[in-house]
Order: sequence, then C-alpha cells, then structure tokens
Amino acid sequence: MKRSNITRNRKEKMIQNLEFSYDKKNDLLYVYNKKASVYTNVVVGEFHIEFSKEGDVVGVEVLRASDLLKEYGISKRLLENINDVTLKVVVQGNSLLVFMIISALNEEKTATITMNNLASPMMKAVTEA
Repeated sequence: MKRSNITRNRKEKMIQNLEFSYDKKNDLLYVYNKKASVYTNVVVGEFHIEFSKEGDVVGVEVLRASDLLKEYGISKRLLENINDVTLKVVVQGNSLLVFMIISALNEEKTATITMNNLASPMMKAVTEA
C-alpha cells in the first residue's frame, strides 16, 4: 500500500522579531509584527488572528489570556515575564495552524490556534483581496 505524502501541500513560515505586550489589568496578550499593516482579523474563540492584505498572519490578540493559555501550561506569571514570542504558521490543505511560542522565565511554551475552513467565503476574501 502506497502512503501519501502529507507534507506535499504544506507551507510553513516562522515569524520572529515580533513585538508583544501583556496587559495585566485587561488580561490581554497582543503579539504583532510592527512593520506590517493589519488588513482584517478573524476571530477564533478568544484568539483574534490578524492578516495583512496579502493574507499573511501579522499578529495575534488573545482575550482572557491567563484563563485561556493555562490550558497550554502558560501561567499568568509567565505572561507577565515574556522575553520573546515567535509565531509558526502552517497551512496544510484546508487548515491553518498558528503556533504561538512563548519564551519566559527560562521556559518555552506553545499554544496552538487551528482554523479548519480556509475555503470559506470569508477566508477567500481575506486571502484574495
């Protein structure tokens, strides 16, 4: 039986040198590319994924960050002491995965955001604008 190549239609991009801020009072984490312009955003639960006009991910905003990210082992203490954040964006087939890699207090933790319907009219409008 021949196995299919699951990586054939896979695109990956690492986004580094991002700006970030954690607002303790409002429990909001914002990660963004300072040099990019936001064209639109897509809401996935408490995650707001920001896209450029070309359809590239340029930022992520996380509402209720300490509650939501504790599922990924990211505590409020880590959020208050972030050293670096990198986004790894993977497009495979009809899915978009955004891995938010947070470095703080000599630890590295990853939260994953998944969108499974890139063929929706809304996503086509974002990527074909």
